[in-house]
Amino acid sequence: MKDLAIKFSALICCLLVSGAGTASADEAAALREEMANLNRQISTLEAKFAGLQQSGSVPTYVATSAGEEKAGLLSDIQVGGYVETQYNQNLTRGGNAIAGGNNGRIFDTDRESFSVNAVEVNFAKEANPEGGAGFRFDVQMGEDAQVVNGDGAAGDKFDLQQAYVEYNQSLAFLGETDLISDTINFKAGRFTTLAGAEVIEGPDNWNISRSYAFGLALPFVHTGVRSNFQVLNDFFDVYFGVNNGWDNAVDNNTGKTFEFGLGYSPIEKVSVFHALYFGNENNPDVLTAGDNGSNAGGSRFLLSNVVSYDVTEKLSLKGEFNVGQQRRAVASGENVQWYTYNAYARYQLTDKWAAAYRFELFRDQEQFRTGLDRTLWGQTLTLERQVAENLIGRLEYRLDRTDNNDAFGEDSNMSTIGAQLIYLI
Repeated sequence: MKDLAIKFSALICCLLVSGAGTASADEAAALREEMANLNRQISTLEAKFAGLQQSGSVPTYVATSAGEEKAGLLSDIQVGGYVETQYNQNLTRGGNAIAGGNNGRIFDTDRESFSVNAVEVNFAKEANPEGGAGFRFDVQMGEDAQVVNGDGAAGDKFDLQQAYVEYNQSLAFLGETDLISDTINFKAGRFTTLAGAEVIEGPDNWNISRSYAFGLALPFVHTGVRSNFQVLNDFFDVYFGVNNGWDNAVDNNTGKTFEFGLGYSPIEKVSVFHALYFGNENNPDVLTAGDNGSNAGGSRFLLSNVVSYDVTEKLSLKGEFNVGQQRRAVASGENVQWYTYNAYARYQLTDKWAAAYRFELFRDQEQFRTGLDRTLWGQTLTLERQVAENLIGRLEYRLDRTDNNDAFGEDSNMSTIGAQLIYLI
C-alpha cells in the first residue's frame, strides 16, 4: 500500500509537470507504462479486499447515527386519535339520576355541565398482509374512560381501551383456492367488541349521545384472542375468538366466553354483520340477596345484528337488533332477557353539513340491565358541521320516553340538548 501511494503521487506530479508543455514521445510511452502498472496493482488490491470481506475479517455494515436508526424503527408506526369536548343540558325537572341507575345514558350523564369526554391517542403498526406481525394500543382519558374501564362516575378517568399484538399467518401452503383467504389474522390482548352499530370513539358515530343498546345491552371490550379470515372468494368475513367475558381484564369466574362474527354483502351497497357471544358471565363471589351460591355461574347469550345500506352518495341507513339472555341471573334462579331495536339515518346536506336521526327501543323485562321493569323509547336528531379540516362540530336534541311514570326523576319523559366539538389528531 505504501509503494502504491508513492507511485500514485509520482504519477500525479508527472501529470502536473507535463501539463506545462508538450511531452516527448518517450515521456508519453513511459507514462502509459506507469499507468498500466498502477491499474494492475489496483486490481490486485481490490481482489484481496473482496476476499477479506467474504471471510468476515472486515465489517460489512455502514455506520449510522442513533437518530437515523430510531427513525427507521418508527417510520411505519401510525399515530391517530381525537380530543372530544361537550356540553349537556337536561331540560327535565328530575335531572339525570333515577332510582336503580342513571336512566340509561352512558357517556352524557352530567346536567348543565361542560365536560372533556375523551382524549384518545392510538399507535399501530399493521401486520404485513402477506404474513408478519404488528400491534396496536389505544389510550383514552376523560369522562368516557371511567365508564369503559368500569370504575363508574367516581372512578379513574384513564383506560387502556385496546392493546393487542397481531400476526398474519400465510396460507400459501393450501395453494390457489377461493375457499379461504390467503392469510389468517390473529389478535391477542384487549380489543373492542364485535357487537352493535355504535362504537366507543365519538367521531365514528352519527350522533353525540349513545343509544340504550350501546350502554346497556352490549359489552364494550374483551380480553383474549381473536381470529379473522375470509371464505368463498372473500364473500364472508369470519371471526372466531375466546375471551374473559364482558369488559373483564381478568376473568371473574372459571369459564370463558366465545365469540363469533360473520359479515357479508348480499347485494350492492348493503352490508350485514352478525355477532354472537356465549359464555359464563356470573361472578360466584358476588351473590344476589337470598342466593346460596347454586345460581352463580349462569351463562349469558347475546346475538347482535346490524344492516347498513348506502342508498345514495348522500343518504345512508342502518338498522340494529340485539337480543340477550342471562341464565340464573337472580336469586330465584330464573332466566332474564333483554332486547333492542335501533334505526339510523344520515344525510349529507352539503360538503360541510350533515344531519342524522336515530330511533331506538329497549326492553328490560326483568330489571336486569336497567334496574327497572320498563321499556325505553328514544328519538335523537343531530346536526353536524365540518368546521375545519380536522374539527367537527355537532348539535343534538334528544327525547326519551318510558312506560314507568317516574323513571326520569319525576316524569316519564326526558328532553336533553347537547353540543360537541371533536378535533381529529
